[in-house]
Amino acid sequence: MSVDDYLDLLNYAKAINDGQWQADIIESLKNLNTVSEEPQVQEESVIELWSRFDSVNILIMKLFEKLSKNEESDEVLHWKEQLLELKLERSILSKKILNRYIRIR
Repeated sequence: MSVDDYLDLLNYAKAINDGQWQADIIESLKNLNTVSEEPQVQEESVIELWSRFDSVNILIMKLFEKLSKNEESDEVLHWKEQLLELKLERSILSKKILNRYIRIR
């Protein structure tokens, strides 16, 4: 996993107030050897991120369509939960994509 992945997990652990998980993630970050990626590998990673981002957006649109057409369905709560999870994933992907393009150190 990359530093970005660990930082995303750390933010989530903070959001759910899981102190032990936060400590474990921080320890993993301390022990992580950061090696710069080759440009080609980094570019492939960006392409994979964009591909997943597009897939998540398509799933979000499909869920919105289901919700609008089936407001009385028993599945509405489940769809809303899925929607929230996908929005969180899209947010994480956006941050990862931005970090690949904007290297602020």
